[in-house]
Amino acid sequence: MRVLAMFSLMYDDVTIYYFSGTGNALTASRWITESAKKKGRQTNLISIDRIKKIAVPAAAGKRLLGFCYPTHGFGIPWIMLKFIFKFPGRERCDVFLMNTRAGSKIGKLFLPGVSGIAQLLPALILLGKGFRIRGLLPLDMPSNWISIHPGYNPAAVAALLARCCVRVDGFSERILSGRAYFRPNVLVMLPVDMALAPVAFMYFLYGRFFLAKVFIAATDCDTCRLCEQKCPTASIRIVDNRPFWKFTCESCMRCINVCPRRAIQVSHLLAVIIPVVSSFLPIALLLAIFNSYIPSSLMKPADFIIDWGISLTLFFVISGLVFWLIRIKWINQLFSATSLTKYWRRYMAPGIKPKDF
Repeated sequence: MRVLAMFSLMYDDVTIYYFSGTGNALTASRWITESAKKKGRQTNLISIDRIKKIAVPAAAGKRLLGFCYPTHGFGIPWIMLKFIFKFPGRERCDVFLMNTRAGSKIGKLFLPGVSGIAQLLPALILLGKGFRIRGLLPLDMPSNWISIHPGYNPAAVAALLARCCVRVDGFSERILSGRAYFRPNVLVMLPVDMALAPVAFMYFLYGRFFLAKVFIAATDCDTCRLCEQKCPTASIRIVDNRPFWKFTCESCMRCINVCPRRAIQVSHLLAVIIPVVSSFLPIALLLAIFNSYIPSSLMKPADFIIDWGISLTLFFVISGLVFWLIRIKWINQLFSATSLTKYWRRYMAPGIKPKDF
């Protein structure tokens, strides 16, 4: 009976929806679909880049759904969270979640990233829609957060990828045969992940908007428009022959890594200017004016909303002024020279090319 039950759960169709900035999530998704194909399963690998309408391919039989994406700010990227929210509940089948996160290697020591609520939140949403969670896999792929650190050297990247490939193979073997797989550290790290929920929440509200406004294009930019064409959220538009980043930017690092001239930088000088200038604004005075018209029971949420709105306005205004000022060559050179990304190694998952996006 146990053997029959196991085989009754085997899948005929594996469909993976993925979001990938520099190819980590795409690479991991490909590993799973390759395993599925070897077992004779029908596979669908679907990017959610710029997706407007969710179309679920017809299944050949019993279906397994997968959602694969990076970890942003100890949470799930907004683009994937919205996608899961909108995903049709009628597709009530088995599901797995795989989030890539900032793995690193120091000498012979492999250090894991931290998921935060990158798996917990979407898992709860999918459970609420009636899906059954069959697998959770946090995957410590090489970190691509070039705004914080340089890309890892090829040897470190190869070692991290080889380690992840083994884990994905084991994961695939179990879930494709109908067995559940929950990596033990998912439960071990649960207290830490839950403690980071407020940080993820603030990233949703503030962090992602702030980070979206610290990208600049140096004078090396030749307006090839590759960044605009490859942006997964259509958040880059060309203004005055220079790329301009909108608030919908996910800071996925694709643009900075696909730029053939290395002209796109994360401006660390601008990242300092925005909070410094913001601190000069008498927010307390503005709040006092608004508070005189707000019932006391709504004071705290109103203060939060007003503060949030003022902050976003400042992000937009300051970055907009800098965008126009960097048309002046020496100002552009100043912002470029003070960006650490000008000197750092870029990162794209091995084997991934701009054409793959």
